[in-house]
Amino acid sequence: MTALAHDDLVKWYWVPTIGDISAPTVAEQTAGTLIPGITNYSTPNSESEVDTSDIDSLYDTSVVGTTKSGPIEITMKRDDTDETDTWDLFSTVRQAGYLMKAINGVPVASDKVEVYPVQVGTRRPESYSRNTAQKFMVNFYVTSEPDLDATLTA
Repeated sequence: MTALAHDDLVKWYWVPTIGDISAPTVAEQTAGTLIPGITNYSTPNSESEVDTSDIDSLYDTSVVGTTKSGPIEITMKRDDTDETDTWDLFSTVRQAGYLMKAINGVPVASDKVEVYPVQVGTRRPESYSRNTAQKFMVNFYVTSEPDLDATLTA
């Protein structure tokens, strides 16, 4: 089995509307915007633990509780010629939409994708460092349960 690398394969899309996050359509995906210039991203997920221990036992037990996703953090390069696809795309704080992540390149019908219903946070320029491209970061707050195994449909 060959391991998947992120480089040149992972594609993130900003999609304004999706009717069914478990089965987004190719038309919805193409109505969105491929987010260019991503240099880093993080999709944290966490689970809560529910203590089920009994007072009459020396052994502590637990079960899984609720799950949380996010915030998703994406770092992008700033473009000096046309920022309509990056900086300007996320200029509206609290804008609602969907992040769609494809892990095997540009997705086609029947591919698995991850779909996150999100709200856009504030753009944050990264600190200056010599000999590096200008970058900025945006947090995306997950507003309802994502689908990490959605199937792109025709």
